[in-house]
Amino acid sequence: MNTNVAREKKYSDLDLGFRINPVTGNIAKKTDVESIKQSVLNILLTNPGERPFDPNFGCDIRSLLFENFDSLVASVLEDKILLALSNYEPRVRVLDLVVDETPDRNAITFTLEVEIVSPERTITDISFAVERLR
Repeated sequence: MNTNVAREKKYSDLDLGFRINPVTGNIAKKTDVESIKQSVLNILLTNPGERPFDPNFGCDIRSLLFENFDSLVASVLEDKILLALSNYEPRVRVLDLVVDETPDRNAITFTLEVEIVSPERTITDISFAVERLR
């Protein structure tokens, strides 16, 4: 009798904060949902041209920070985010995306509800803000 058990996919990545695992002394790693959240943020907060050998990688959301925020700018931001994630993160499917201006912080806040494409079909939220520094 042949019993083949499919190994469940487990996503993992280095913790980009370079924290040290207190048990092993190695750089800590993020797994599953946290790994995918880190990947999504990495894609969305990278400007095209920043990554060597892949000039198209990233999402050009910082270029619209100094524009007057209206429904057109929000729509362009949503399109850029959806395109970047569809091109570079096949493990997620965006269910909902909300783009809000936060004028008291000179920032734009993004809230994504994503489904992680895996056997468990996990749904999670990813929220972050991009701020103007000057």
